[in-house]
Amino acid sequence: MEKNLNSVFVKLTNDHVDKNGHVSEAGYLTVANIAYWEICDQVGLLKLYNKYKISGIVFDTHMEFKKEVFEGEEVMVHLSFNIGNDTRKLIRRLNIYDRENRLVVKITSNGGFFDLEKRKIVEPPRQMLDACLKYLRE
Repeated sequence: MEKNLNSVFVKLTNDHVDKNGHVSEAGYLTVANIAYWEICDQVGLLKLYNKYKISGIVFDTHMEFKKEVFEGEEVMVHLSFNIGNDTRKLIRRLNIYDRENRLVVKITSNGGFFDLEKRKIVEPPRQMLDACLKYLRE
């Protein structure tokens, strides 16, 4: 598997596994959330989030499980955004792949850009939107 700026590798631990012996729903969400912030840092979005006090926020999330993975395995988490005409909102995809590059789980979230001071959804500054489109466009 090849790593890009919009991907990170994660080693799965006992904390990610449920009583069935495979990674749980909560485990996938934990891995995806940590990967999201790491990828945002890699592509420079974290600095822009801090600079403008605007960050991504999730409205809802849907998960599709495709294949089991287990403790000790390494997976790759890939982040992409789909931003339409209303640039205040986005669709975020976090796809998780196994070592053979097979899709394990698709995590799709509807969300937007959240002003941390005004506490509302806003249109992001051009610099932030450009970074999203350059590195994270579907």
